[in-house]
Amino acid sequence: MIIENKKGDKYLLCDFFSYIKDQPSESVDLIIADPPYFKIKGDFDFVWKDHNEYLDFCRKWLLECKRVLKNTGTLILWGSVGERQITFARLAIMIEDENIFYRRNWITQANTRGIGVKTNYMSAREDFLFLVKDENNFTFNVPYKEEESTRKDLGKNGKPRKNKYKRVSNVWSDITEASQSSLERSNHPTIKAIKLCDRLIQTHSNEGDNILIPFGGSGSEFISSVKLNRNVVATEISPEYFNDAREKKIKFLNNIYKLEKEKKIIE
Repeated sequence: MIIENKKGDKYLLCDFFSYIKDQPSESVDLIIADPPYFKIKGDFDFVWKDHNEYLDFCRKWLLECKRVLKNTGTLILWGSVGERQITFARLAIMIEDENIFYRRNWITQANTRGIGVKTNYMSAREDFLFLVKDENNFTFNVPYKEEESTRKDLGKNGKPRKNKYKRVSNVWSDITEASQSSLERSNHPTIKAIKLCDRLIQTHSNEGDNILIPFGGSGSEFISSVKLNRNVVATEISPEYFNDAREKKIKFLNNIYKLEKEKKIIE
């Protein structure tokens, strides 16, 4: 099954490995991966017997991503740390130790809601790794917040600062997660806000670039990619989330956003 538009963007119901094996090397500019986190949230997080088995799974799909990513490309890898498993930290170490990618940064998304218990701090964060193939050659369009800067001191060069807005740091607290009542909400347990996806895509790619979403989920990254004039392919293995994403894509791309006909989902 496939969700597509006339422009050529595709959201496929299939296993990522069955799709990626036939794709040409060095053909993708940006990959945004939001894989199962390992024993954090959702049934799909609990299918591995231990973290070593999970890391073997991740190594396999990461190497395929490395193959299809251009030398100037970027991979954004979502994960989570906190009161539960610290497997994301193990994954980050594996990536560095095995030289799969270069890590440019570790970014934390601070949510307004979280998972609370009476014997610990509430878990209200998600994290992602900013990974590249060539640490000296990659796309990075400097992102700014919507909040205006109030700094009056001089810049590094001793001259007045030119930035009207505050720069985005590696702790994101200015974008609210998708709530249960928001229009972008769906049945997927780890949905990403479209505004958050907009920032990632605008920062790490340019118009006309090719984007790959290995774990399509609720479709937020796909919607953002189409809206921002990128070429995108996503895969999703779950029929439930695939069908849920179809409704969400039609709602946003065909109705809420005023887009060209070629970008609208074929119904």
